[in-house]
Amino acid sequence: MQVKPKLKAFLIADKVIQEKLTNKWSIIGVFDKIISKNFPCVHPELALYIRLTDAEGEYNIKLEFCEMSGNILSVFKGLRLTVNSKLAASDIGIPTHDLPLPNPGKYLFRLYLNEEFLEDISIEVLKSK
Repeated sequence: MQVKPKLKAFLIADKVIQEKLTNKWSIIGVFDKIISKNFPCVHPELALYIRLTDAEGEYNIKLEFCEMSGNILSVFKGLRLTVNSKLAASDIGIPTHDLPLPNPGKYLFRLYLNEEFLEDISIEVLKSK
């Protein structure tokens, strides 16, 4: 039986980069608000950084981007994470493109591991004056 991993970090940023030689992660431009003049609009690009502990085995990762009402606007799936040791933390960066933003308000990124909900993070979308 697989133990449910613990979420240690779930961040929204402009970019998430893993350095190939050292495997260190850089999280650039952390934010929790998007401002737009017009709606509906599309946010061209952002990235999510996720850090897990107490994970071991194979995990299929799915992210849903949705309105607070539960209406799903985008789904990111097909990501796979293999964790060999429960003692090590596991990190993943997930880029997104062209997120639809129909209206100002709060939106959620919902994280699922092997189709089981783990956590969500919200982002606020504001109309500029």
